[in-house]
Amino acid sequence: MQKQNCGGSRYLGLVAVLVAAFLGLPNRASADFEIYAQQDGVNGGAITLLASGTDFTATSFSGTYGDFTLTGFGAASTNNADLSDLLKSTIRIRNNSADTKTITLYASQTDYTLPAGTPLRVDSGLGGTVFDGDLSGSGVFQAFADSGNALLGMGDFTNGPQSATFLGNTFATGTASGVFDTRIAGSPYSLTSVFEATVSGGGSGNFSSTVIVTAVPEPGSLVLCGLGAGLVGFYGWRRRGLNPQPAIA
Repeated sequence: MQKQNCGGSRYLGLVAVLVAAFLGLPNRASADFEIYAQQDGVNGGAITLLASGTDFTATSFSGTYGDFTLTGFGAASTNNADLSDLLKSTIRIRNNSADTKTITLYASQTDYTLPAGTPLRVDSGLGGTVFDGDLSGSGVFQAFADSGNALLGMGDFTNGPQSATFLGNTFATGTASGVFDTRIAGSPYSLTSVFEATVSGGGSGNFSSTVIVTAVPEPGSLVLCGLGAGLVGFYGWRRRGLNPQPAIA
């Protein structure tokens, strides 16, 4: 989404940035790429901003939130013609309490405009490793797209909850796919990913998730692809008919 300012509004925006810098406050005016955490009993259970980044770059946070220590919790995003994405991971997440606790980690990016066209294909998945203790695998990950282009926009489209399957200490959800209608081709949209980690007391692990958006081929393109494959197959059949191969004894 392009933000246009002119005249006095540009001056007021500059003043706001300077005041925020002077007071040591975050500049939320251009914060369209953010990561968050949420835990029951922490900040009233509200989704809490941890870090902001410039559009389609990377941002990260390391520190303690509620009962958890997050090491290298970060996200990155790209807006490209062939493939757009929202990536999220942690180097380590540790439950510092003696009891099983749940933390939910979010990444959200607005202002995607690519790939061109609508609808778009959304593929999503998550994987990771358990270092100590146990991690619940049921419904741990979910990806969302929002044609309203809102941060944390989760009411428009989703691939649905994805559960993890464990193989030893590693786990993975596999890939879920869906088709997202942006309603107007080229209009801005947002992506949000959510990881809900229920970790046993003293447990730790890491994870990495992906949300990938690609163009859905137009029906005419699919017909041409099918026709091309059919012609190739027919040509091969004709060659075999005209030049029969000797049988193998």
